[in-house]
Amino acid sequence: MNLPLSGSPSLGSHCFGADDQRRFAALSGDVNPMHMDPVAARRLITGRPVVHGIHTLLAALERLPADAAGSAGAAPRIDCDFLNPVCVDDAVDFTRPEHDGEGLALRASVHGLECTRIILRGPASALPAPGAAAPGVLEVPAQPIERAPESWVGQVQQLPLPAADFAAAFPRSCALYGERRIAAIGLLSSYVGMVCPGLHSVFSSLVLEPGDAEATALRFQVLKYDPRFRLFVVAFDGCIRGQLKAFQRPPAQVQPAMAELAPRLAADVFAGKRAWVLGGSRGLGELAAKLVATGGGEVVLTHAAGAADAQRVAGEINASGRGGASTCALDLLADDWTARVADLPLPDVVFYFATPRIYRKKAGVFDAALFDEFMTFYARRFEALCMLLEQRAGERTVQVFVPSTVFISERPKGMTEYTMAKAATEVLVADLAKVLRRVRPVCERLPRLPTDQTTSVVPVRQESAVEVLLPLVQRLMN
Repeated sequence: MNLPLSGSPSLGSHCFGADDQRRFAALSGDVNPMHMDPVAARRLITGRPVVHGIHTLLAALERLPADAAGSAGAAPRIDCDFLNPVCVDDAVDFTRPEHDGEGLALRASVHGLECTRIILRGPASALPAPGAAAPGVLEVPAQPIERAPESWVGQVQQLPLPAADFAAAFPRSCALYGERRIAAIGLLSSYVGMVCPGLHSVFSSLVLEPGDAEATALRFQVLKYDPRFRLFVVAFDGCIRGQLKAFQRPPAQVQPAMAELAPRLAADVFAGKRAWVLGGSRGLGELAAKLVATGGGEVVLTHAAGAADAQRVAGEINASGRGGASTCALDLLADDWTARVADLPLPDVVFYFATPRIYRKKAGVFDAALFDEFMTFYARRFEALCMLLEQRAGERTVQVFVPSTVFISERPKGMTEYTMAKAATEVLVADLAKVLRRVRPVCERLPRLPTDQTTSVVPVRQESAVEVLLPLVQRLMN
């Protein structure tokens, strides 16, 4: 368990903003969308752009006191583990905790959760070096590479050091290591984020020590790729030498196209029916909307931030010749959300897939503010929506589906607040069903399904979203 660090001398804090991202990207050449594109970052499990891991490392080195830097020796070896992502606008606390072994420890934490761990120590046993094969000379590409991971194994690449002014951005680090070596450390970010693994990359760990001070390029070789964990092990050599590890994360989850769903439903089975899909711009909401339209139903897709995604889904539906779709901006946390709902044509079924990010960084077991946020989405707003529909329904019946989760029984680590809120929603739905006349709330526990919020670097077993949602949509729409 990670708990807030007490007794560790503070080295200050910093909130990495969008300007910090742009500056480091310009220095290093690492413009991977996970760092630079807020829309693309919505597809990450973090839901927000991620700070370059190497930037966090260099920012920590900049805060190392002069006396501590001297005790570490000239250009010490660096062992760095990137344990949890730091996101843009996170307040990062840098500390210098005690270390049991030899060397100096640095740590970057967010809300007490350790995100980056750094140990500076003297030289150790020789680190693996790239093979002697002639390298393929590369430039850092303008766009991240995306290719089969096994194709990298054994290959040797050589990349020139960035020509940017690292001394202006990281003067203390350059005084300790030399500007050329700091530029080489910056190049490690671009290798991982732009070359290998490239587009879908997660920097995991790094061990490095000084190399040939005159070298103007780094050579890289993928020593191993482990498909069980999507893990690359890469040796590098030049003015620094060492080894890095990086994961290939799963790509953004793509829901089935309308053409794939067409054989599963008759084109008129939902004809004359209308559905709202709250949170219909991607994920399970997108799939539910497509299933309704595949059966000839009309659907309104709502979105809080993903206007382009919602329009893409609606466009695909409307071009398919099955059903029809329109979009509506609806932020359940906005003051005017009830007025926006009142303007929509009354539905037969509502699919309530609206959700905040479900995975959050936290050090303790329970975060009351996070629980309150989940309760607002899954309980307070759901109850208010049911009451609004009850007032509008007249003599009609409206079914309102809200998903629950098998996490209530499986209890995965770090999901306490989310699981508690979903359990509370089950109780709420059962009690609403006893008092509402025209609105029929429905809640079912869904298994783990492939969405952007449930992806994992380590492969996990997931059910087919179509096989789970299709019978659910059929029951509710018929």
